[in-house]
Amino acid sequence: MIKYVLCSISCLLFLGSCGKGGAAGVDKDEQPLAQAAGQYLYPSTIEGIGAGMTKTDSLYQLKVYTEQWIRDQLMLNVANNNVTMTAQIERMVKAYEATLIMNEYEEALINQRLNTEVTPQELADYYSNNKEQYQAGISWVRCHFVKAKRGTPELQDLKKWFKSEEGVNFERVKLFCAKHKTVHILNEDLWIEYDKLVEKLPKDAIANRHREKQSILDRMDENHQYLLQIFEYRDKEDATPLPQVQDEIKRIILHQRRNKILQNLRKEVYEKAKKEGTFEIY
Repeated sequence: MIKYVLCSISCLLFLGSCGKGGAAGVDKDEQPLAQAAGQYLYPSTIEGIGAGMTKTDSLYQLKVYTEQWIRDQLMLNVANNNVTMTAQIERMVKAYEATLIMNEYEEALINQRLNTEVTPQELADYYSNNKEQYQAGISWVRCHFVKAKRGTPELQDLKKWFKSEEGVNFERVKLFCAKHKTVHILNEDLWIEYDKLVEKLPKDAIANRHREKQSILDRMDENHQYLLQIFEYRDKEDATPLPQVQDEIKRIILHQRRNKILQNLRKEVYEKAKKEGTFEIY
């Protein structure tokens, strides 16, 4: 209930800022977009609405917003005429205002102190310590893979380049794939879902030896030539590979840093006030 009331109060404060007298920063000579119950909606108060959209979508978004603003103003006018401003409401308004001011100040200081750089080592350490959180029930694989149509020129050369004892001849294989528009995966660091790889191969083509010993699969059916070398396989019971979850981990680390900065900030304010004797407990 309290959350609902506070949300309502925030709406009232915002709606009041768009009133006839003009919100802070509103040019009194500005042409209003709409009027309802003696309140005016100015262009400067809705800056950013529809940003990044097409002209048609932006105009539609503005229309929806304006219609909702009118409805809110009409409802607010009825509420003002039927609800008495009690001491409890005044306390809640002041409490909400205080929260807004504190949040604005804390956010500014956090942004000044926050280091947004997260090193690969920090990502790896967090991942290593929290692997159990990232068991997604999906098998993953790192591999080289080419699927070429039978009869494609240089097909035998492709097999030689792919199966070279010195490793895949990337330049020649890449040129072949680009020239003949073949399905391929040639990024050894890229993790892909194992089931999606299986879908590109004949049924039961991958054996355990291909997953565990990095032996090369050389398979041909009536339509295609398949070449595959697996470098690492993660079973669905293992943790999701780090590259797939590193963005999430980065957000978690930054969130933890923000919380730590906020805790330290509040501690600093408290200790300073305690030292200066600016508060008392009776």
